[in-house]
Amino acid sequence: MKYLTPLKLSIYGGMLFIFVMLESPVILLANRIEPMLMGIPFLLVWNLFWWFALTALFLVAYLTNWGSPTPQINHSAKQPSEGDTA
Repeated sequence: MKYLTPLKLSIYGGMLFIFVMLESPVILLANRIEPMLMGIPFLLVWNLFWWFALTALFLVAYLTNWGSPTPQINHSAKQPSEGDTA
């Protein structure tokens, strides 16, 4: 865990929290509420909210390049070797 920065730690923590809110028995607490929000049952609104939150978090993770341990370096430019002549 050499490259675990505070940003990566918060992204991982946020993902774990949102997955728990989507997939755990906590959803049964949301199912006990019967009202409709904008004509949609509360349980569906609950799932959509956490799904959008997770999608936004994945976008932030992608834009911050959270999966790479070091910045990407362009290696496509070939360096001439000692024996090459121009």
